[in-house]
Amino acid sequence: MSRDQVVENRLAAFMERALELAERGGGATAPNPMVGCVLVAPDGSVIGEGFHRRACGPHAEVEALEAARSCGHDPTGSLAVVTLEPCNAHGRTPPCTTALLEAGVGQIVFAVADPHTGKGGAERLRGEGVEAVGGVLEGPARRLIEPWLHFVETGRPLFHLKSAQTLNARVTRGRESVGWVTGPAARQAVHRLRRQHRAVMVGVGTVIADDPLLTVRDWPPAGDG
Repeated sequence: MSRDQVVENRLAAFMERALELAERGGGATAPNPMVGCVLVAPDGSVIGEGFHRRACGPHAEVEALEAARSCGHDPTGSLAVVTLEPCNAHGRTPPCTTALLEAGVGQIVFAVADPHTGKGGAERLRGEGVEAVGGVLEGPARRLIEPWLHFVETGRPLFHLKSAQTLNARVTRGRESVGWVTGPAARQAVHRLRRQHRAVMVGVGTVIADDPLLTVRDWPPAGDG
């Protein structure tokens, strides 16, 4: 394996961790996207992690910087691995690009370019002499924040239609039967989707027949935080 491949694999591993962190904010960040950040020291060790916990709260990059400092680590010269390009606009919180520049971070790697009003973070960082590289694990990162991206890019909400059916194309086992049509993995996937969306809709027939809770119960998996 070449040196470039080793570096690429390590960056992918850091980004996978950042995506795991980002998903912890599901259901609480709207109208903002879920974002995760991992800070890596020049020796390759992780010195800070963070994610966007809630709207109006600190962004992932700021959380990671504070986590590093609270453990006595100096982020100067570190690598910031972020699932979304650092924002460059002052909204309800200061721009993350400013926080990264003030901390002396030496390199930024992000997955998805910011299409929103806060775009331009990578360009600003490069203008200040900080290397900024995008597109690392872009596919998984885009899927994670698909509802937010779809709304920003089209102005329309994103819907997911959920339907469960048996192998013989029936949506129920019948009134006399009990038990789920789907298995644990499918039900967990549905709850994961619920956590990423701002609303869940069902028909009146379902409400009358099942009186569903429509809450998130099976995600994240036990022990994942």
